[in-house]
Amino acid sequence: MIFAVRLIGGINPVPFVQIKSTHMKQAIITIIFFFLILVPLRAQNDFKVIRVNGSILIRERNVSLETGTVFSEKEDLLFKTDDATAAVINAQKGRVVITSRNHDLSTIKSNYLPSMYNISSRGGSLSMSADLSNHFSGRYVVLERESTIIDRSTFPMDNDHFFFLRYRYKNEDINKKLSFSGDSLIIDKKSLFTVDGNPIPSADNTSIRLYYHKGNESVFIGEFDLIFPEMNQLAKETEVILSEIKGKTASEKINDVGAYINEFYGKVSYEQLKPWLDKKFGVK
Repeated sequence: MIFAVRLIGGINPVPFVQIKSTHMKQAIITIIFFFLILVPLRAQNDFKVIRVNGSILIRERNVSLETGTVFSEKEDLLFKTDDATAAVINAQKGRVVITSRNHDLSTIKSNYLPSMYNISSRGGSLSMSADLSNHFSGRYVVLERESTIIDRSTFPMDNDHFFFLRYRYKNEDINKKLSFSGDSLIIDKKSLFTVDGNPIPSADNTSIRLYYHKGNESVFIGEFDLIFPEMNQLAKETEVILSEIKGKTASEKINDVGAYINEFYGKVSYEQLKPWLDKKFGVK
């Protein structure tokens, strides 16, 4: 190996290394070859953490799993509690939920979770009590604010006719009249969780009851779990998912994120999710 100086038209002399030894050239080519092969292989074995419930450690590094943590499928995990779980993702293998009984990512197959979910629309007006009861059911996700179209010929909305939600706060029933705009019924986290003009963190639990008030009568519509995800945390989780599915179409990305939210939070509508992904991550 010798050192030389090359002059390039008007540019100051630049030192460079000229390799004379054939063996040295072969060695460098071999190193580059293995680097190009091993780095992608390593990436195939790496998983990125979306979300953790409970406490899970990477044993050798004594590092706690949290959103964004990258670890190899060969690393040993220590579950601090039996019910601890984590949602993790790999670009090639998809999204997986690991538990204390099922976390060998090199062989695990039974709980691979490729997206089979097609996010549904909540479009169309709701015209019957049964429609409303079916719509507002189960774990119902609202991304801060949502509007739902109501058939006003069946459910007029004005000062004497309106919907309200009832929830528990400090062991008391709180009734909150829902606002509306035209034929759209609005659920807004900020206004919902305000008592006597003061904001509150949340209700005592997620269980909530929907009523329709007309004249002197209040008609019970149904009970459901109203879920408001913590939006900063959801954004971090979504960022992890999108980082591993860069090659997918916008529609596939929306469905993948919707499938994740549906599993870990509750059902979310296309009308909410699409504009949020567009605004936050540019998914159009």
